[in-house]
Amino acid sequence: MRITKIILAIGTLGLAVLTGCANIKESDLKYKTETESYNVTTGMIPQTIEKTVTYIRDEQSGEWIEEKSTIDNWAIDPTFNIQDTVWIINSDDASSLYSNFDSTMKNVPLSLYTHFKSDLKRFDSVVVMDGDEPVYMDIKLDMTCDMVLDFSEEKIYLEGVKVLGSQLFMDGSSNVTIDTGDGEGIIYVPIDVKKGVWTDFYQVLSSLENPMTAVSETFIEKTSFDDIPTFEVSSNNIIDGIWEDKITNTKYGSNTSPQLSWEEVENATNYVVLMIDGTWLHMDVFTEDTTILEGSINRGDRGMQYVGPYPPSGTHTYSIFVFALKGEANKIPLLFDAAGNNIEYIYECMDEDVTGEQGNVIAYGRLDGNYTHKN
Repeated sequence: MRITKIILAIGTLGLAVLTGCANIKESDLKYKTETESYNVTTGMIPQTIEKTVTYIRDEQSGEWIEEKSTIDNWAIDPTFNIQDTVWIINSDDASSLYSNFDSTMKNVPLSLYTHFKSDLKRFDSVVVMDGDEPVYMDIKLDMTCDMVLDFSEEKIYLEGVKVLGSQLFMDGSSNVTIDTGDGEGIIYVPIDVKKGVWTDFYQVLSSLENPMTAVSETFIEKTSFDDIPTFEVSSNNIIDGIWEDKITNTKYGSNTSPQLSWEEVENATNYVVLMIDGTWLHMDVFTEDTTILEGSINRGDRGMQYVGPYPPSGTHTYSIFVFALKGEANKIPLLFDAAGNNIEYIYECMDEDVTGEQGNVIAYGRLDGNYTHKN
C-alpha cells in the first residue's frame, strides 16, 4: 500500500515539483488518499473498522469519487461483553434462521430468544482473508447459552446449548455455530437482532408449563404436602423471579439475608423458615413473627442462621419454605450450609409435635427465586 501511495503522489504532484510550485491547492489535485474509521453498531457484536480510501476527482463535476479502499484494521470493540446478555431475533422464515431446519420450516414465523450464560472460557478472533481482502472475522468461543424457540403456538426450550464460534461480517451480521446435543448447527444472526434484558427471556419462559424448572438445575418439583393449606410469602429482594445480587455469598453480593413477609396463620404458634437449594440449606429461622427484616439474619446459631446463594455453576432455584406450626415440633433435622436436606423428611418430622401427635403443620407458604452463577 505504501508504494502505491507514493506513486500516486508523484503522479499528481510531479508537474508542480518540476515547475517549482511551492503551494498545491486541493482543487489542482486529481487524486487524494484519506484514512477513515467508523464503528459498526448493527448486529450482535460492535466493531471498529479503519480503512485507507483513495478518491479520484470527477473532471466535469469536480466531486470526489471513491476509487478504491483498503481495510487497515478490523477489530471487535474491546468493551463488548457477551456474558449474561439476552438477544432476540424475529423471522418470518424459520428455515433461514437455523441451518438444521428443513424445508417444512420455510415461511414459518419464529422468534428466537437467547440468553448467553456467564461461563465464557474462550473468545479468540482472527480476520480471514481472500487475497488482500478481508472476508469475515473468525471467532472461537467456549461458553453456553439457553434458548427459547417461540413458534407462537409452540415453544421449545433448549438448555445448556454449547456456543462454539461465530463468523462475523462487516455489516454486523454473523453465523453462530452451536451444538444443542444433537449435533452442530448454525444460527444466522441478522443486523437487526435486538438486545434484550433478562426479563424478556424470563417472560417468554413464563408461557411454558414451568419456567423455573426450565432454567434451573435444582428446582424442587411437586411435594407430598401440596394438599395442605397454603399462604403467600413475599420478598422485596426478588425481581422478576430472580434474587438480587446483594443476598448472595458471592463477590457480587454482600451475604445480606432477604426481607420476607407472610400473612398470619390462624392457630399457628410459631413458624419455621427455610431457604433451600435442592437439598442445600442456606437459611433456617424459627420465629413467632410474620416478617423478617432484610439483613437481620447472620451465620449464627440453629434457628437463626443464613448464608447466601453461591451456585457453583448454572442456574439454581433458592426456595423459601415457611411452615406454620400449631406447637413445638418433635424434631427438625437440618444440615446448615450443606447438602442432604430432604424437604419431604423435614416436613414429616415437623408434622409431629413433642407429644407424638400428627398434624402439627397447619399450612405452608413457598417463594421461589433463581440465581445464576457469574464468573
